[in-house]
Amino acid sequence: MNAIDPVALSEAGDSRPLQRLIFDDIKRRVITCDLLPGVEVTEKALADSYGVTKAPIRSALTRLTEAGWLVSAPRKGHVVAPLRLHDVVEIFDARELIEPETARLCAGRVSKDMLVQLNNACTREYDLDDMEAKRTFLLANAAFHVAIGRASGNSRLALMLEQLHEQSLRVLYLSISASDRSAQWRHGHEGMIDVLVSGDAQEAASRTLAGIRRSRQAVLDIVKQRNGALFV
Repeated sequence: MNAIDPVALSEAGDSRPLQRLIFDDIKRRVITCDLLPGVEVTEKALADSYGVTKAPIRSALTRLTEAGWLVSAPRKGHVVAPLRLHDVVEIFDARELIEPETARLCAGRVSKDMLVQLNNACTREYDLDDMEAKRTFLLANAAFHVAIGRASGNSRLALMLEQLHEQSLRVLYLSISASDRSAQWRHGHEGMIDVLVSGDAQEAASRTLAGIRRSRQAVLDIVKQRNGALFV
């Protein structure tokens, strides 16, 4: 990992404080499983890798623990929050409750151009044996669904959906890692775009629920194949 250069980032138009930069980057690494569930993280190791003092690291670790991405470990400092089967079930249960409703509210009020642009990032051919390509695909797919939540007009539901998709990303990343999928993968949402633009709220909600349930079943099938050993 390269040290964070606040000056370079400022010149690039990134005005986030150093503590926020570090918080966001560690969170990204947890979500995309660069830091796997159960891995120990220490102030010293992180300070050395980011090229900063321990103070902004300590602040970031405190916030990440409060947000549930890390847990305190006696005599170890912090470890990345574990991901167990019951966590996966809860994430999908919550998505089934919230995501169809945001799709229903979004129908007829979302920009087709925006959805098409987001979908284009999902339909490129990704080599899932390439770590960065895998992350790019999963982040693009999540961005599509989060955009629907934001277009729903309900900011609280949109925020909950965004948080759920962040948690879901860890599940999907580990599932793809453990699956026997072809390395080349792509996935589009053209049908969903048509339904949302047409304003068919019921069909949008129905398709969303069906998609979540397919994703849940795919993940649970992989867990079963691995005798429940997919998650730490």
